[in-house]
Amino acid sequence: MQTFTLSEEDKAQLRHVMEQARTQRERFLDSLRSELDDAITLIDKFDKKYVLGGLGARLLRATPNIYTEMVGDAAGDDALKPDDTIEVILEHAISIATASPNANKGVLPTKGDLEAIYEKLAKVKSNFGFYELTADAPKDGGESDHWIRTMMVQSTMNVRGEGYQRHMKEVFMEVFQPFDGFVSQYYGFTAGDLYDAIAGLDDLVYSKVGNPFGFVKAHDRFRKWSDKVGKEEIGRVMDRVGTHFIRQFTEVNPDLYDEEAPDQFVAQSLDRIASYPTIFWVIPQTDKDKLIYKRLALGFGCNSNFFEPAKFKGFPMNSSEVKLRPLIEEDGKYYHFSTNMGYRNVFKIAEHLIQEADATFHQQSFRGNSNLSSKDNYIEAKVRSQFQKMLPSVAFYSSLEYEIEEDGFSKRPELDVLGVSDGDVYIIEVKAGELNEKHRRGAVMGLKDRIAETIGEGASQCHRALKFIIDSSNPTFEYVEKGVRHTLAFDKTKAIRFHKICVTFEHFSSIAINVEQLVESHLLSESYRETWLLSLYDLMVFADIIESEGDLRDYLQHRMALNTRKDALFFDEIDILGFFLKGNFPLPDAVDGEVSQIIGFKEDIDKYFDTVTVGFPGPPKPVRTQK
Repeated sequence: MQTFTLSEEDKAQLRHVMEQARTQRERFLDSLRSELDDAITLIDKFDKKYVLGGLGARLLRATPNIYTEMVGDAAGDDALKPDDTIEVILEHAISIATASPNANKGVLPTKGDLEAIYEKLAKVKSNFGFYELTADAPKDGGESDHWIRTMMVQSTMNVRGEGYQRHMKEVFMEVFQPFDGFVSQYYGFTAGDLYDAIAGLDDLVYSKVGNPFGFVKAHDRFRKWSDKVGKEEIGRVMDRVGTHFIRQFTEVNPDLYDEEAPDQFVAQSLDRIASYPTIFWVIPQTDKDKLIYKRLALGFGCNSNFFEPAKFKGFPMNSSEVKLRPLIEEDGKYYHFSTNMGYRNVFKIAEHLIQEADATFHQQSFRGNSNLSSKDNYIEAKVRSQFQKMLPSVAFYSSLEYEIEEDGFSKRPELDVLGVSDGDVYIIEVKAGELNEKHRRGAVMGLKDRIAETIGEGASQCHRALKFIIDSSNPTFEYVEKGVRHTLAFDKTKAIRFHKICVTFEHFSSIAINVEQLVESHLLSESYRETWLLSLYDLMVFADIIESEGDLRDYLQHRMALNTRKDALFFDEIDILGFFLKGNFPLPDAVDGEVSQIIGFKEDIDKYFDTVTVGFPGPPKPVRTQK
């Protein structure tokens, strides 16, 4: 664990810098507009496919895969070239490029031009982040409101995956498969077809890259084609027409055709600018893929809203179509320049298709509680199943009703999940509410309302259930299991420790994890401070990693202590889990002016899930070590 010291003099100097920056904010905005106009003008000078291809190639170099992980620096020119900003920069470039027509087809940029575009967009990203940081505190709000807005904008600006791929696929299938009939009726494909098409886009791109990883992906495509056509039919064509089997394959997969070596797969260099349209050209592999690609595609000039309003033309936080339509279509060809962008937004895309088909069905059947298969009901059931997986010796119950007197009225509230073991009680609320694009762009009032409706209400309901248990002489709950109503008489004499837990479907990232700021913003009551706030995806990580109830009990003890510490800096629940597994708790006593950083401790967890996802031997599951 690293620490840094921030003296009162340092704090005063930082405040002075921010105050000075705020007085120059309009001038800074003019400069930002000028930088962005320069970047847009430079992008428009060239055929945009080559510009986006250059940035896309940079992303490919920065993205780990099995080959780069195994070989490391020995891969030479193919070795990983880390770049924490390229994914965001590329998404911004795609939004800019699709906001206007591709007016200069056939005009190729040089390597110097591509580097200049990257540098300009990187500068815009950095300066835009500082511009947002210097914003005044929201009207009728304080510094905590400013912090919440800043954290939300920074989270939106800096891509962070909400969960690991295996967990995202699991949840996606379980959420959307019950609605396959509805989706198929309107679109001709199922949610599973949509997932497979989006998940397969990256491999279609990688299959043309001239390294061992690319060759494996190209061979995978050939094998699937061969299995579909059949070896006997391939042989008959060779005998009858004389067409080599590779050439038969590339006739239906022309993106892999190599004019100079027609009996081989193409192997393109990421350094060769002329090859970019071929590398990022993706061809639908099935009839359903054709339907899906058409729904996912955006033409140059079809994203003009990104340049509105004129005062903020092309600003990174502007409304853009690219998250719902991650492919670009030109002259009948589809291009996939940003690997991961489609996958990161697969939930948004699928739900948008349902909403676009029938808004009433989306609201009443896909969402809400009236349909047993609804997304909201699923999330509650999923949370219970994850706790059962993590704590198999604990008895869990769902949808428990209990009677209370509140404000002079009799009420019958419901607790989502209750877990009872020998000494520990888990009081769990589940919230399905999500952030919309306005919230993600920092609309403070709406953002605070959504936080209050999810985190705030969930913590409040946990507290209310705990108060009922403590205040009642014989607390009794009622619940329905398999159509039969049951009564649960709670034995208070066995309850030693109570754990209040609020699980959200939305990943609130650094906002939810920093309880201190939530309390200061009055979004969380002081009495709710000892509530564990986490997302469903983070819970799934804990369910896979935590090996005993004792480990979870110890983690929660240290985790709740963090909610009262102002000298600890952390942004990610999985970082804290990694910190715990390495035996770093408890934290040392606070030292005036010294801040402890719990950052960068999830690396082992990341590597474990990355290798598990692809089914490749890798590091063992991280386990707790004692110091």
